[in-house]
Amino acid sequence: MIKKIVWVMMLLLSIAVLVGCEQDNTPTDIVLPNLNGMTKSEALNQLSGLGLQISFDDVIDNTKTEGAFAYYGNDLKAGDTVLPNAEVVVYFYIHVDGIELPDLTGFTLEEMDEILINLDLFYTFVEVETNEVEEGLFVGYQNNFQIGQYVEEWTNIVIEYATEPYNRQFIISKYVEGTGNNKAIELTNLSDEIVDLSEYTLDIYENGSETVTTSIILSGSLAIGETYVIVHPNAHEDLVAKADLTSSSLTFDGNDAVAITFKNGRLVDIIGTPGFGIFYLADETFVRKASITNNKTTYSILDWDIYAINQFFMVGSHPTTYPTSFTFDPSLLENSFNIPTGMVKVTFISNNDGDTAQFYSLDPNVPHFTDSNRVRFIGIDTPETFGTPDAPQPYALAAKEFVDNMLSNGTDIYIMHDPVSGNQDTYARALGLVWVDGVLLNVEVVRAGFSAATYFDSQQRLVFNGVSLNRLFERAEQEARAARRGIWT
Repeated sequence: MIKKIVWVMMLLLSIAVLVGCEQDNTPTDIVLPNLNGMTKSEALNQLSGLGLQISFDDVIDNTKTEGAFAYYGNDLKAGDTVLPNAEVVVYFYIHVDGIELPDLTGFTLEEMDEILINLDLFYTFVEVETNEVEEGLFVGYQNNFQIGQYVEEWTNIVIEYATEPYNRQFIISKYVEGTGNNKAIELTNLSDEIVDLSEYTLDIYENGSETVTTSIILSGSLAIGETYVIVHPNAHEDLVAKADLTSSSLTFDGNDAVAITFKNGRLVDIIGTPGFGIFYLADETFVRKASITNNKTTYSILDWDIYAINQFFMVGSHPTTYPTSFTFDPSLLENSFNIPTGMVKVTFISNNDGDTAQFYSLDPNVPHFTDSNRVRFIGIDTPETFGTPDAPQPYALAAKEFVDNMLSNGTDIYIMHDPVSGNQDTYARALGLVWVDGVLLNVEVVRAGFSAATYFDSQQRLVFNGVSLNRLFERAEQEARAARRGIWT
């Protein structure tokens, strides 16, 4: 009986041992040890034998003890449990030479400057248009620099700060500087959004001033594609009739820049150059070219079509088609050639070069234009053909051929008495503007690239299609230059 009891007890003990052995083989979670203050080698001793896949990485922080434990990766911390054979990344602090770029989030321009001035860096601030960050606050670093990045001393750093976007297709489309109070500015909304005019002012830099001297407050809204016209109240009644706003503050005389300014003081668009006191915008109407569809903060005359004084028929709509061709008023044919702007009909004989030719006068009261009385074309100066042994200047023969072709194929040829230079030069040669079938040959020579425009008339005595003749000459030269024709090749 006793033997049976002992045997049963031994059997139960054996089962218990077997069960215990099976439980020891079941994987158990591993607790991550506290490695604070340890070096990499000390931490390795702690982690060895735990059955984990350990890897090390670095984190830059010059304020911490170099080489000391920083933290576990994947948001793990001391005391957390992981499965056996788990991958665990352990980070250690390292030091680097240089300066850490601070986190300036939420700081104003002045606050950023107070921080950065104490760092050995070269830095500049630039505006960045955004609605995602409050105006005036830090946006980020340029040139792929990041917050917390270490850079060498005296590195050039560009810091972006937020500014509110403005409409870049809200422009000055016309500028009228006429006699007396004939002053007007036309604004146009070329964008696909309504413009809130109350966010903008029209600023004037009078008499070459470098700073704003007069501001005109705007109000209301400007629909897509619409114009807004500001006129002096004492302007011509036809101009006042086009006004959306009249203002006695709209005064300028040709040496004044005029600008659209956004509510935060930012320049949006401008005609003229602040600080430039020469009368370069006087006595003419400037119309923005149709190709200019965005604002510009610097003035270029090439962005504008220019009409003669007191021409404002185009105000109130934009864009405006600039005349590509023009002809004379037939009433001028009634005037004698001896009278400025008078005309005489002629037939072509020959031309010496690109700017001189001989003609028979068909008016018995006007002598023939031959020999020493040959006609010198006003407003141009083509390359010289010379004679043996001197070789012709470049494009001289091409200019001569161009003029010969136009005159030889012309049906109705007239010579006009130029009101600026007269009808005879100091060499007793006749002077004139030569019209061939209604086309001014002098201008066409310039357009073809055989001469610069040399015609000038500050009094604008000849106006065609609303444009003074000197501006038509200038436009022809611009076309030739742009196309790299003739002497501009």
